[in-house]
Amino acid sequence: MKLRHLQCLVVVAQERNLVRAAKALALTQPAVSKTIAELEDIVGRSLLLRRRRGVELTAAADVLVRHAVVALRGLREGLSLALDQPELDQLQVAVGALPNMAAHLLPAAIAALHARAPALRVRVASGTNAQLMTQLRQGEIDLVLGRLAQASAMADLAFEQLYSEPLLLVARPGHPLAAPRRPKLEALADHPLVLPVSGTLIRHTADAFLVAQGMAPPRCLVEATDTSFALGLLQCTDAVWFAPQGAVDGFLARGELSRLAIDTASTEGPVGLTVRRVGDASEGARLLIEAIHEVVRQRAGALAAAARPGRARRSAGAR
Repeated sequence: MKLRHLQCLVVVAQERNLVRAAKALALTQPAVSKTIAELEDIVGRSLLLRRRRGVELTAAADVLVRHAVVALRGLREGLSLALDQPELDQLQVAVGALPNMAAHLLPAAIAALHARAPALRVRVASGTNAQLMTQLRQGEIDLVLGRLAQASAMADLAFEQLYSEPLLLVARPGHPLAAPRRPKLEALADHPLVLPVSGTLIRHTADAFLVAQGMAPPRCLVEATDTSFALGLLQCTDAVWFAPQGAVDGFLARGELSRLAIDTASTEGPVGLTVRRVGDASEGARLLIEAIHEVVRQRAGALAAAARPGRARRSAGAR
């Protein structure tokens, strides 16, 4: 048995599709099929059940995958330590961040973290929710910050909700739809619409909202998850962006974007951190999680304090 056999099986198990697995491994589908066939000969068991829309794992494959993931993770960590021998004692943490966290919460948390542990090395990974969950499960990153993933992607993972937030419809200041107090939703069809890439969790949420509102598919659609690209497009066009609130809060506060007065409360979803169920968090991950909790508490306190004077004035007016 060789390392490539285990790597191939793990990726096939994650993708449940030989074509997607081949793409992830930078191989051809026949090469993936041959590697799995070799592994089946080695273990003397069938590992995959071919279906019309993909593959399923046999009971033997399920057991082998669980142990293969642990073995590959241990090997990867050992190689990392061996290559980084002079810095073995340095704390490290790798975190996956979706756009709503990468633009808002995570920078504040890392700033707070470095105030207490200035020598901590932090690596931030970006990608779709599914991509980051795969990296987390394989041990490439320690935690993921973002929306709760689909149930099918949460095997062996645990989610802690920090707060909830909706998707917002935003555009450049001065946009034609930013002027009306309540623009009609069907007016979006006259403008390019920026949506998360197909297959992501927030894309499902955005599509469900548009369908529920009876809106026809936009004539001009741009799929993107990169915040910098979306901002650049909005600055030079009349495009409208369907974005997570956390990704655009700072730009709205600075007047760089305008929120359209369209009610998107139904798109609200849980936001938090996801970790592996098995195994203790590293010291670096534990410190980062503490810093994240601290920032969330501070912001919740600031919001509560900002709301209190408003309530007091309303009460005084009522008297």
